[in-house]
Amino acid sequence: MNLNSPIVDQLELKFIEGGAELLDNMRPLWERLNDLHAEKSPHFAEVFAKTSFLQRKVELENKAIAGRLLVILAITKVNECIAYCVCSVGNESSDSGTDKVGEIDSMFILAPYRRQGIGRKFVNRCMEWFEKNKAEKIIVFVGVGNEEVLEFYKTFGLLPLAIRLEQKRILKS
Repeated sequence: MNLNSPIVDQLELKFIEGGAELLDNMRPLWERLNDLHAEKSPHFAEVFAKTSFLQRKVELENKAIAGRLLVILAITKVNECIAYCVCSVGNESSDSGTDKVGEIDSMFILAPYRRQGIGRKFVNRCMEWFEKNKAEKIIVFVGVGNEEVLEFYKTFGLLPLAIRLEQKRILKS
């Protein structure tokens, strides 16, 4: 793994990789990401607001059981986790049978550390890992309201394929 770059090196970050055993370390950052999605979502803020880390952790642990899971943490010299990335490889049914799909499941970088190459390092590492695990297709879901990340993902060849529409349930009193 080569997560070093001149910019990232100046931050004196260390990167830790593992599986589901690292998920609890990313909890505070995931909660901030979830709050950000709730803030930016024009239609489904309440869905993000009511989703807990424990629910998300179970989803990711199930991905680890069904396939493979990689968790990457970026840690400062004072042992503060300032960024994380989670990716997985699993099977997905398709018209031609079953595809091995690599997914960037979740990524978050604290605001002061953004635009310093950390996200690029994360995605490059995910791409290497997907190749090693023979992923035939690579996906990432981007929440509506967070479209500014589309240009970032485009640099890795990840392009919008579809927009999923979902009926908003109205709660009855």
